[in-house]
Amino acid sequence: MKNKGIYLLICACFLTLILWLPVQNAQGQGEEGKTKMQEHPGGEATTKEKFHEEKKEFEREAKDKIGKLDKEMDELEAKLKHAGAKAKSEAKEQMRELREKRAALKKDMKKLKASGKKTWHTVKEKVEHSIDELEEGFNKVRDKI
Repeated sequence: MKNKGIYLLICACFLTLILWLPVQNAQGQGEEGKTKMQEHPGGEATTKEKFHEEKKEFEREAKDKIGKLDKEMDELEAKLKHAGAKAKSEAKEQMRELREKRAALKKDMKKLKASGKKTWHTVKEKVEHSIDELEEGFNKVRDKI
């Protein structure tokens, strides 16, 4: 009977150690992780901040380019009113196509604004490409008039 009591006591101690050590290790890792975060304050936040700054800067630049193109397209359409019939008819169709591209670009800008870190670069490239196409198309129409 004495042996059973000692056996039960040893088993209880063993079980306590088995259950207690993983908890202590997990707590130790948690504290270690906190220390690392304190050693490198803002490590992840800095990356997020850089992303948001880059995104904001690109959005601002894209809006500026698009605003400039919108103004130039409006001016060109005003000039078309005084152009000859042949130039008017050719340019009118091309301007309609440019306005369609501009509408698509507006949708892409909304996607860009809503995009997260994973999709932002893809949407950014699409916006850059759309702006380039719009500029090229505008320049072709302008050069014809």
